[in-house]
Amino acid sequence: MFNIKAFAPLMQNTVTIEPFTAYDGYGNASFGTAATYQAAVVGKMERVTGLDGQEMPSRQTVYLNSLASVRPEDKITLSTGDVGSTQSYAINPEIISVGTFPFGRSQGCTVIYLK
Repeated sequence: MFNIKAFAPLMQNTVTIEPFTAYDGYGNASFGTAATYQAAVVGKMERVTGLDGQEMPSRQTVYLNSLASVRPEDKITLSTGDVGSTQSYAINPEIISVGTFPFGRSQGCTVIYLK
């Protein structure tokens, strides 16, 4: 059986996740305390189902070395070195969908699909 620890050496990137907390009176999102995770950021096109039930293309997939709870409303920040850009759309892409990749009983990784 596979173990997530066997894949840890392949997870050479880091990402930061800020959990969505609420919208202010002006409709601006606010976020909680950021957490940083070891991850693998993979640039691959894949069709995923968004929150609205519609299929859409995902340009990047992030595999966290964690079973962290992530929601599409949360804010993800990728390293400018990993994406080769300082543009906000590149370092803070929209989260389309979130899932898990199981590695056995109570083991696995969170998978985040990005726009």
